[in-house]
Amino acid sequence: MNKSEDLIRVILSLNGKRAEAYRELAGEYDYDDFILVVDYIPDNPSKQSSRIRARVPLDAAKYPYDVFNTKSREIGARDFLIRSVSFAAAKVSKSAHGIRGGKIVTERPGQEIIENTALVMGDNYIEARFSVDLPLKGDKIPGNLTVELFGNIIPKIIKECLFFKNLDGDGLAEWIETNEDADAVRSMLDEMGLVAFVADGSLLPRNGYGDPRPLFNGAVPFISPDELAVTLQLPNAGEVRGMGIPKGITLITGGGQRKSTLIEALALGVYNHIPKDGRQLVITAGDAVAIRAEEGRRIENVDISPFISSHEPGKDPKHYSTPFSSPAVSQAANIMEAVEIGTSLLIIDEATSAADIMDQDARMQKLFSDSQETVTPLVDILPFLKTKKNISTIIVSNSAGDFLEIADTVVSLKEFQPLAVTAEAKSIVKQYPSGRTPRAVDFPQTIHRYPLGHSLEPFKSPYPEGSKSFGRGYIQYGDEFIDCTKVVQLITYSQGKSISRSISLLHRLIDSSKSLSDAVEKVMDRVNTIGLDTLSGRLMGDLSAFRAYELAAAINRMRKLKVQ
Repeated sequence: MNKSEDLIRVILSLNGKRAEAYRELAGEYDYDDFILVVDYIPDNPSKQSSRIRARVPLDAAKYPYDVFNTKSREIGARDFLIRSVSFAAAKVSKSAHGIRGGKIVTERPGQEIIENTALVMGDNYIEARFSVDLPLKGDKIPGNLTVELFGNIIPKIIKECLFFKNLDGDGLAEWIETNEDADAVRSMLDEMGLVAFVADGSLLPRNGYGDPRPLFNGAVPFISPDELAVTLQLPNAGEVRGMGIPKGITLITGGGQRKSTLIEALALGVYNHIPKDGRQLVITAGDAVAIRAEEGRRIENVDISPFISSHEPGKDPKHYSTPFSSPAVSQAANIMEAVEIGTSLLIIDEATSAADIMDQDARMQKLFSDSQETVTPLVDILPFLKTKKNISTIIVSNSAGDFLEIADTVVSLKEFQPLAVTAEAKSIVKQYPSGRTPRAVDFPQTIHRYPLGHSLEPFKSPYPEGSKSFGRGYIQYGDEFIDCTKVVQLITYSQGKSISRSISLLHRLIDSSKSLSDAVEKVMDRVNTIGLDTLSGRLMGDLSAFRAYELAAAINRMRKLKVQ
């Protein structure tokens, strides 16, 4: 292995040479207390970034034992460390006048704590992965600036951000403990008969306009009604009181009182959140799926017959396919696909739902005969899912009173605070019966679809030069950009990259006897056992952990997908 001094000598010898000469820097270099690995330098450094890793032995970094002694604490610590690296890199990434490059980029996590490959743990080391735009003046190498980059800037970032003695120890501890407490709550939910928990004092509103940070000015802290209050004993926070949402059907209602804010927080409660986010103890079952209408999405051979008894002439609702779905059909397909992968909780907001799939009151039932009626609404479907499939639902509705009849728990928001009104709701139901007749639900015993392997091959456009990123929520697989913009629990670009590579892995693993749910489970087992690096032949820092539900959602939206 070369010494860091050797790297500096090589850089000085490249001064004034053309950009492609940078390729001579590839290799490993010993900086005494860490190793710098220059993995990849492109042929044209002016158009592509170089990939670099910094590996720090734990003996040199000197972290206390309890920083990494459990998986939960390790993920919290890694999230804190990569944020430190990202923040430090952003501060020093400034180009000199007339110089291109010099920028150091790594993963920039958002409000969630999600495992990623930007900072990984080995048996006896931690490793930060980042990309660097190497300095160029015109198309020539400015040796002095490159020496400054590799001899001063990068080593300073590594020593400040990855060696324990230089860190904000209190901040690191807070990150670790916040993640550990969130995991502890999620592990308690099932045994306590709950699907979600919202701690007292949580701040749910966001700044808005795409800003996911908490709204501190004017936000009303959440306080649980006594009827739904539970107290949990957490490893670090101790006793925490909050609202426990029981298994079954929970209706959230109230007039203009941020119902959607609460339901959005619950949907994202499948992820842990950073300290001071306001939602760090808003915790939802890890397999919850947020369901919405998605007009225009492609559907491939999905059994929507529990919802739609007949539709377009010549189309079988048990094997329904369309390149462009209606709102109701898309929402029905989204629910059936979530059940197929194995969710235990659906999260639904009427504001993003198809009106005709939500409810049909007694008057409308009288207007249509059974032979004319084609849609079985959620008010009939949800009780079936609860009793026969053990699938709970949290649903927001302010207009469909028929949900009062099926709800096990009713929460009303008043002046931004939740009130438990289940008893009142049941009294109203007795006093004012709806008169509607529930429709019988014919639900498949099992749901198994079998993707055809060739349809999962990466799509190759005849005009690849016209391909471009469509932005957040689109996943590039080959030359196709899969539209997942309405998959609300897909939250980072790096998750999309992981899912793209997972589709490629699934394509290699699948055969005609393997169902989609089995194939997805096999990929997830491999990722969970080996790690995210199993998805790439190269050690990259741009992958994040994801769930089976978003992987399946992406596959289901592929334009070429064919299933039996």
